[in-house]
Amino acid sequence: MQALTTQQKRLRQKKLKEALIYEMRNGKPIYYKNYKQVLKGVLTIEQVMASSKLHSLLLHLLLKFLYTKLEDTFSILTGEVGFQYGEKSWRNLDIAIFEKSALLKEGIDARYAQTPPVVVIEIDTKADLEDYPSLQSYMYEKVQDLLNAGVQKVIWYTTQD
Repeated sequence: MQALTTQQKRLRQKKLKEALIYEMRNGKPIYYKNYKQVLKGVLTIEQVMASSKLHSLLLHLLLKFLYTKLEDTFSILTGEVGFQYGEKSWRNLDIAIFEKSALLKEGIDARYAQTPPVVVIEIDTKADLEDYPSLQSYMYEKVQDLLNAGVQKVIWYTTQD
């Protein structure tokens, strides 16, 4: 097997770093928590992208409740729903509740939603917070961005002590 050239290694590292972008705000990437460990080869990309059992259980319980109450009128999407607002900004959403008619009007395809959800529910975050003074400052920024983009309500569950 032939060794990779320096240029090939740089290209591979660049593509890996691009894959580790969790969200984008005004053209500035927000990476997955522990992304630097992936770039160093200590962790795999799957290890930083995967959800914990606690996160998954909370998501399951919330969805079970929401489906019984809202499914006739609203589309309840989950699984890090991509929501694009503006040309260079997008966020991942744990649970996004859309008016069915608005979502259908936009069309169902393989792109990020551009119609604002009515409600967003977040559980913790997978974002690297190195550039933020605290979790609360990241949460405030994301909530404010979502509200400015037309989301009516954001609910955030945290599991930290």
